[in-house]
Amino acid sequence: MNIKTATIEIAAASERIRARLGEPHDPARAAHALAAVLARWREPRFAIRRSAAARIAVQLGFSAPLVDASLDALLEPFTIDALTAFAESAPQRRELLGFIMAGNAPGAGLHEIVIALIAGAGVAIKTATAEPHFYAHLKQSIAEFDAGLSARIEVFNWGREDRDLTAALAAAVDAIVAYGDDATIEAIGGVRTIGFGSKLSGAIVTGEALRESSVRDAAAGIVRDVTLFEQLGCLSPHHVFVEDRSGRAARYFAHAMVDEIAALSVSMPAPDKMMLEDAAALRRVREIARWRELGEEAIELFEGPRLEWAVIYDRDASFRPSPGFRTVSVSPFRDREDLLARLAPAAGRLEAFSIAGRRADRAVALAKDLEALGVTYVAAPGAIQSPPLRWRHGGGIFLDTMMAPGAFP
Repeated sequence: MNIKTATIEIAAASERIRARLGEPHDPARAAHALAAVLARWREPRFAIRRSAAARIAVQLGFSAPLVDASLDALLEPFTIDALTAFAESAPQRRELLGFIMAGNAPGAGLHEIVIALIAGAGVAIKTATAEPHFYAHLKQSIAEFDAGLSARIEVFNWGREDRDLTAALAAAVDAIVAYGDDATIEAIGGVRTIGFGSKLSGAIVTGEALRESSVRDAAAGIVRDVTLFEQLGCLSPHHVFVEDRSGRAARYFAHAMVDEIAALSVSMPAPDKMMLEDAAALRRVREIARWRELGEEAIELFEGPRLEWAVIYDRDASFRPSPGFRTVSVSPFRDREDLLARLAPAAGRLEAFSIAGRRADRAVALAKDLEALGVTYVAAPGAIQSPPLRWRHGGGIFLDTMMAPGAFP
């Protein structure tokens, strides 16, 4: 399809959706339809899910078990109770929203899509060339449950280099909701754009979680969080901070993570191939760690075969972004002040943290400190990839806009 034809189709699709937006909308019905669809998607044998998962695995080079586990985590929050509760409180919307999706994490943006559809908005979704399958299959499955709701959805696909088509989409909708790295969001621009740019997540292991009975559970949960989506989503932990004055307990926790990540790589194999730039980034991180270790710095590199995974114990590190693909740093912190100092360089770029520890008061206090740094979601280890429907993603600007009365900005 050439650009002129595609531009005409974008305009025609927007008119089809707008015609539907003029019809009566029942948020409760939409919530029930979406709950039924997503319940089917939680069934591994559901044919449309199987088709989507197989195509995603091939497209991204992820192993099939990894894709299945990642989809399970993604879909977990979308229960009938959560969706109907939202339907009871959300003001009705009549806007047509254009969604520009990233290609690194299949299903990213599902929270916002579900919220928009329950509220009554129409959605025109531009999928990434790296991952064009999830939303096309989701629309197909919605059509089987509620044709009217499906008619409020259009799914397109073109590359980021086709800026004329992105401009045509922006001109056809009332607002753009964009995902991707900061450069992508900046390139889209516009006063009617809500952008979810580059974000980072991490984990904290409190002293209470360092008892032998808790260490393995905490390490297993964090490793699972790291592994899902090949550590490429905004909810994937990059750095683990362990409450420990001497550094011995943090090193022990790194060893526990090594055992867990090696075991999980058997049941959820790492990609057997990747883009050259990704491989180069992984090698660079490892070589820097290796040379620092040879220089007798307080660092220890643990790595799997080929480029399957890496755990880096780094005693003195502040929050360090990872290149993804199961590469995670572990560092000790002495006290609250030390922890905040180590997190400060990433302030404003943090999205979520898991906290390991049984004391609720510690978790509440840490959550308040993290919120001040921009963190929008705190979870237990193993649950960070399944935030609730009302997760204040990116600071909550989209959720707040959808819940506010009046016209969409």
